[in-house]
Amino acid sequence: MIQLKKRISAIFFCLSLTPVVAQAEVANGGAREIVGGEVVSDLSSFEYKHTVRLLVKGVLNGEKVPDQIKGLKMSWRCSGALLSKTVVVSAAHCFPRSIGISDPNTGEMIRADMTELSAEVFFRTDTRADRPWGVKSKKIIVHEGFRDDWYSSVQNAWNPSESVHDLAVVKLAEDAPVEKEAVGLIEEKEAQMTAGEDLVLAGYGRDISDDQVAIPRLRRVVVPWRETLRNGSEWYVGQGDLVRAGRVDRPAGGCVGDSGGPVYVKRGQRVRLAGVIVRGPDEVNGGCRAAVTIVTALPSYNKWLTERMKELALP
Repeated sequence: MIQLKKRISAIFFCLSLTPVVAQAEVANGGAREIVGGEVVSDLSSFEYKHTVRLLVKGVLNGEKVPDQIKGLKMSWRCSGALLSKTVVVSAAHCFPRSIGISDPNTGEMIRADMTELSAEVFFRTDTRADRPWGVKSKKIIVHEGFRDDWYSSVQNAWNPSESVHDLAVVKLAEDAPVEKEAVGLIEEKEAQMTAGEDLVLAGYGRDISDDQVAIPRLRRVVVPWRETLRNGSEWYVGQGDLVRAGRVDRPAGGCVGDSGGPVYVKRGQRVRLAGVIVRGPDEVNGGCRAAVTIVTALPSYNKWLTERMKELALP
C-alpha cells in the first residue's frame, strides 16, 4: 500500500497556506488543481450552477508558536457545492483548528492553533469575473468526528480502516446569486456505485500545465469510480493504481487546491452530489499525476448533512 508522508501539505488537496500579508507560500506543494480536465465555460452546466470557490482565512496562534509568526494572517483556497442558496458543503480540513508548521528558528514541526476562521464564497468561473470580496460565512460546522491530526493516529493514512469524517458545511450571510442552484444529494436507493462508473469532479484553480501566476478557473474532469475504502465512508476514484502509485501517461483527477470540491454522478436525467474531494498521493508516490483521488462518500453522511441543514435553517 502507498506509504504517505505524515504531512498535511502532502496528504490533502488543500492549497499551501498563504499569508495574506506576504502572499508567499509557507508549505510545500503548489497551486495545482483539476488534472486532465477542461475549463467550464457553459454557464448553464451543472458544474457551474452548483460549484463554488472558497477563500478561507485564519490567524496563526498558540503557546508554541514563535513570536515572529504568531498572529500571522493566512488564507487558502478550497472548493465546494451548494446544498441550498445559503449552505455550502466542503471538506473539514479546509477549516483546520490547528496545523502542523515548521518552527522558523529550529525547523522543528510544531502544532499551531488556527483561530478566527472565516470564509468568503465566490461564484463565477474565474477570479477575473468575480468581485474582489465574496459572500461571507455566517457559521462553519466541521464534522465532530474529524481530527486535524488524524493521519498521525492511523496505521495507513492512505487507506485507513477508521472513518476520517472529512466533511464540513458553511452557512452564508446572504443568498447565492440567482443563476446558482442547489444540488440534490444522492439518495440511498441511488447510492450503489459500480466499478468504472463515470463521476464528474469539479474544482477551482490552476492545472498542472499552467504557470504559477495563472488565474484560478473552474474546471471539470470525468473519472471512473473504483472501490470503497476499508473504512466504508470514503471512495477511491480515478484511473491510477491505489496499491502502487506513480505517474500515468494521461492523468485525470483532483489535485492540490481541489479540497472540498464536488463529485457529481448522473442518475437518469438528474445530477446528484455523491462525494467531496479530500486527498491524494504525495509527490514521492506520483502526486497529482498519479491520477488517484480519495473522496468522502456522502451516502455515509446523508443523515449528518440533513441534521446540519435543519440546524443552519434556524434563525
